[in-house]
Amino acid sequence: MSRDAAPGSHVVLSTDTVHERERLDYWRDIVCHTFVELECRAGADQGFYGSIESRELGDIRLARVNSTAQHVVRTNKRIARSDHEYFFLSLQLHGRGCHQQDGRIAHLGPGDFAIYDTTRPYELLFGDPFSQLVLCLPRDIVKSRLADAERLTACTVQGRSGSGRLASMFVRQLATQVDSLDAASLPRLQGSVVDLIATALAEQRRQADPGLSESRGVLVQRVLQYIEDHLGDAELTCEGVAARHRISERYLRLLFEELGTCASDWIWRRRLERARTDLTDPRQRHLSVTTIGFTWGFKDAAHFSRAFKAQFGRTPTEARQHGL
Repeated sequence: MSRDAAPGSHVVLSTDTVHERERLDYWRDIVCHTFVELECRAGADQGFYGSIESRELGDIRLARVNSTAQHVVRTNKRIARSDHEYFFLSLQLHGRGCHQQDGRIAHLGPGDFAIYDTTRPYELLFGDPFSQLVLCLPRDIVKSRLADAERLTACTVQGRSGSGRLASMFVRQLATQVDSLDAASLPRLQGSVVDLIATALAEQRRQADPGLSESRGVLVQRVLQYIEDHLGDAELTCEGVAARHRISERYLRLLFEELGTCASDWIWRRRLERARTDLTDPRQRHLSVTTIGFTWGFKDAAHFSRAFKAQFGRTPTEARQHGL
């Protein structure tokens, strides 16, 4: 994701602006600038061309990539030079693509998509000219809604039917309507995008393995969704979450240990993130800071303020002033 583009900015970069001999080097530069540090190798039997049209959408970036054949590699060396952590979603518009990560290979035709994680090596291979939409999603946004995202990289989600088709259509429609979007709607929009992607990936996985419906991964996803739906309930507890899903508190603790956290910390962090979204939403400016805190399950205004500052480095009031 570009570090220099301002929110809401529209950037178009193309190899047409440089001499043919310099195009591949220029392409490497603009790809690294727009996304993350990557190595790009072009097809040997044709003149190279590439263009990227990108836009900021709140915390996410949407880019359309058009290019001749190429091989893109994210290496450990490149990862070590980068401090940005994203999940990317690639949705194929024209041509075909091959995405490899974590020992899996996703073959994408028009309308299909897959996600991949920039914190680990991956490869993208395009044997012919192609066009893709690429969504750059901050890792914390994806992880808050898709607990086992690392296990779903390079899995083909077909865009022909079911929730895969809905997600594919949504992303494509987003690309055509981006200029008419209200900035105030962006925080909720990015959540909707990730929710659709999560639903499509879960459906794809169940189709690949019908016995997976009762697996631990699916149980984790159900628990996370239940928490997400009840964040505003001040009485939401780990005991209640475990009872609702007919598991012991010990087993609930084991599930969250696999995510590198505990259920109570997850609940507090998600409450704080939802509160921050509302605090920076112009449509919620008529609500007081305290009211927003109470809306998301906090019982004490002072405790809400302390917890918010510890998480984000600003008080709720400062975050509202900065965000608006």
